[in-house]
Amino acid sequence: MTGFGFPDEPEEERVSSTLRWKDVVLPASVTAADIDALIFTELTDPYWRKVARVVGRALTTCEARSIPLNAEVIAARIQELAETGRLESAGNLTMWRYSEVRLPLK
Repeated sequence: MTGFGFPDEPEEERVSSTLRWKDVVLPASVTAADIDALIFTELTDPYWRKVARVVGRALTTCEARSIPLNAEVIAARIQELAETGRLESAGNLTMWRYSEVRLPLK
């Protein structure tokens, strides 16, 4: 057990995805702006949100709207938004349960 009461997990078991935005091929019916809109809908205030939560909720919206995306593509876009300064991040974004994002503070 670790000091926080979580069972020890090997590092590789915590990584949710290593897909990078540059390696994503979007379906013809979806644009990066479409994915951004899904992500920003989940981040309407300046509070930190777990990446797993943002990915999960955006994926639920995709499924409801029959948008052909998977969780890894959404997470890759979140990472790209953080790297370009459109989101602030904390933690290793490849580890969705252990990282967070928020809108940049003004």
